[in-house]
Amino acid sequence: MKVLGKLFSRKKKLVNSPELKVCIIDDTTTNLWVTFGITEERKKELIDMCATVLKKSDSKSEAYVEIVDNCKHVNEVITSTIIFERMCEGPGDEHPLAGLLRKLGQ
Repeated sequence: MKVLGKLFSRKKKLVNSPELKVCIIDDTTTNLWVTFGITEERKKELIDMCATVLKKSDSKSEAYVEIVDNCKHVNEVITSTIIFERMCEGPGDEHPLAGLLRKLGQ
């Protein structure tokens, strides 16, 4: 009976996934979008998608699943999760990545 208890109490573990490779397109810039090769049009789409997900999701876990489902590349996933976290911090007058970009610029 002890063996069965151990089987059911195991936690899920992350596995190494080779398809999750970040692609640096332009490492001469401090602009995250340009570095990751995300166009201005796609940038607007990702920001709008994050705002929509924030409004309709009941939990962050659910929101992240939807964000990943709407991204085409791991570069977009990284950027979208940063945007989403910024939006979760509360409404502000500045761009969702302004704080991060200020820190990168230092």
